[in-house]
This record gives sequence, C-alpha cells and structure tokens, in this order.
Amino acid sequence: MNPSEALKYIDSLDKFGINLGLSRISMLMEALGNPQLSYPCAHIAGTNGKGSVCAFTSSVLSASGLKTGLYTSPPLEFFGERARINGELMREASLPALLQKVIDAAKKNENLAGLTQFEVITALSFDYFAEEKIDFGVIEVGMGGRLDSTNVINPVACAITNVSLEHSEQLGPTEALIAREKAGIAKTGVPLVTAATGEALAEIRALCAEVKAPLYVNGVDFCATRRGDRYDYSGIGINLKDIACGLPGAYQRDNLAVALALLESIRGAGFAISEENIFEGIAKTRWPGRLELFGAGPRVLLDGAHNPHAAKALKTALESGFERKRLILVMGILGDKDALSIVKDLAPLADEVILTRSDSKRAISPEELVAMSASANISARLSPSLEEGWKMALGAASSEDLVVITGSLTLVGQARGILRREGWLE
Repeated sequence: MNPSEALKYIDSLDKFGINLGLSRISMLMEALGNPQLSYPCAHIAGTNGKGSVCAFTSSVLSASGLKTGLYTSPPLEFFGERARINGELMREASLPALLQKVIDAAKKNENLAGLTQFEVITALSFDYFAEEKIDFGVIEVGMGGRLDSTNVINPVACAITNVSLEHSEQLGPTEALIAREKAGIAKTGVPLVTAATGEALAEIRALCAEVKAPLYVNGVDFCATRRGDRYDYSGIGINLKDIACGLPGAYQRDNLAVALALLESIRGAGFAISEENIFEGIAKTRWPGRLELFGAGPRVLLDGAHNPHAAKALKTALESGFERKRLILVMGILGDKDALSIVKDLAPLADEVILTRSDSKRAISPEELVAMSASANISARLSPSLEEGWKMALGAASSEDLVVITGSLTLVGQARGILRREGWLE
C-alpha cells in the first residue's frame, strides 16, 4: 500500500458515517497496545473555537521545548493536517504502515468490522504520536465528547470552549443536553476550564461535581481583556499583560483565555511552561482558514464560519476591520447547518453575494441557497462550483475590494487549494 492507496481507502470509509460510542474504539486501541496512554495530553471540546484553543496550546507547549502532537479535524487541504508534531504535518510516507496496523488489528476482532472513518483516523493518529515519542498531545474532540472516539485518552487537563446548538440530531435538541455530552470528557481529579455560559455552564458544573473534576470558568476564575491589538490575562494563578496574539479577530479573546487557563492547568500537572514560553507561543500561533488574509489588490479573506455562532463572529470582524471599497461574498454551506441564519448574518454586509458549493456530498446546492436567500429578500448570484464562483468574484472585484470566501471549512479548504495553485500562497 502506498500513500495514495491509503488515502483512497480512508476516503472509502465515508459510507460508514458517524458512530457515537466508545466500545469499538476502546477495543481497537487495546488491540494496538493502547498507544494513546503512552503520552500525557489535553482534551478540548466545544462548539466553536476548539481549533484556535488547540493551536494556542500546542504552540506554547512547542515553545516550551516539548515535542507536541496536535490532533484536529477536519483538515483543510492535506490529510497530514490531522496529526501534526510541532507544527509539521504527518508525513505521507508514514500513513500506509499506520493504516495497515489498524486494518490488521480490526481483522482480529469481528466486533471491529465496519469501523468508521473517524475511528480509523483517530486510532492511526494516536499510534503515530506514540511511534514518534511525543512529549505531549493536544487532542481536539470530533463531535460532542462523552461518546467521541477521542475520549479514550487520560488527559491531565480538559477544556470546553463554549456550547451552542449544533449536531442536534446526534447530541440533543437543547444547549443543556449538548453541554452534558461535551462535559463527558471530564475526568475525576482532572481540571476542566470553560467559557460556556447559561444553562450549558450549569450542566457542565453539575457533571464536573459528579465526577469530582475541578472546574474553572471564564469570567469568574480567569479572563482576558483586549486593548487594541494586545491582550491582558487575569488567571487562576498568573497575570500577564500586553500579550501579542498571532490569531486575528476580537472573538479570539475568550479562546485565548481558555487556552491560557488550560496551559495553567497543564503547568499545574508538572510541566515546565514559563511566562516567556507563553508570550512566544501565543505570538507565533497560526491557524489556517480563520480570518486568513491573502493578496494586496484585491484582498481575499478566508474564514470557515460554518454555523451561526461562527458567522456572527465573522460579521463582527468584518464590521470592525478589513477596510475595503466593496465586499464580495462567496459562500457555500453544508446541509446539516442553519444555513438561513448564516446567510442572514453575512449577506447584508456584502455589495455582491455569490452562492456556490464545495465538493462535499453534504453541501447544500447553490440553487437551494439562492432560493433560501430570496425568501429573506437577499439577492444573490448562483455559481455551480467554487472554481466558477472564484472566477466570478475576481471578475467583479477591483483592486480596492475584499473577497470573502466562507460558509464551511470544506469550502475554505478547497479555496486554499485554488489560491495555492494560482500563487496566492506557497
């Protein structure tokens, strides 16, 4: 098996869909020798901001001299983005052997027939980190928490960024029920930090009390304040001033606060993380596809705002920054999202709206998006593909305009591929 064949095999697993439950992944990890237990780690859940918190945390840990593995999903362009070590993507050459180990382990147990794509990727990534002998793993939850395949680790610290309505079919119809699923990552004696509020926070408090997990809450036990383009942090045990942040957007304030509180908890577990490491790591943090700006004239902004909460954050960022003469919005949304809410938030900011789709099978058709927009009195042009939508946007843009491509991480990943091909990024 070569890397291309391995990727093709993994892609073929899409048809098995989602399997919320730990029995199969637990059996699989045991068959592999439980590699995920060979290194300490942090576990991060939440509706929005998980990626940013993971990026901040791993960057600081790397700056502290730790060989740091980062597991996230979905990737934007390359499979190797799922499992990085100190910022370096998983080597393609490593994939066939890792995948074959998982396949061989599954064949030995009839209960492991029909593993989902996420189970397979999680298992081989955890095994990759063990083979590479990382010092610390930063692990992002895929969906929910309690029954997510990543919840087979023994973390030294946990975080829940925030909670809003998403994946309701799998996790529940209310924020309280979703919060309880996410709080399922809590472990006895392991500190958990969160920026959740309201009924979601109440559920997280209750579950942490049940399992006796120390809980630290944004705005109560720690907080970050923004001054211009710098941040101050008042923490559980440390206070930091004038922090330069590598990720743009005012909405990063709470993500930064959660990451710093998480890092305090990791430090409390015995890991040497200096204040200098924190300043360096936060300043160097990069996370593609989140307010990512390219070009000079016109400029292109990519943001994976894929749900109402993220769309509102992008709206705020566009209202307060990114100077332009005109805004041309290219948008494609997945079918399991509240598309109308996203369109209503972002389309009124634009001088021209182009509705399209990514290559994902889950994408809403442009025709459906246009009809949906028309029902809300929003006028939009239709593009059958992002490639065409990109050409339409560039054709309409002057050197003083801003082209924004958003609506899903899938669309943004595809857009990065187009920009890379055309020389906008290396």
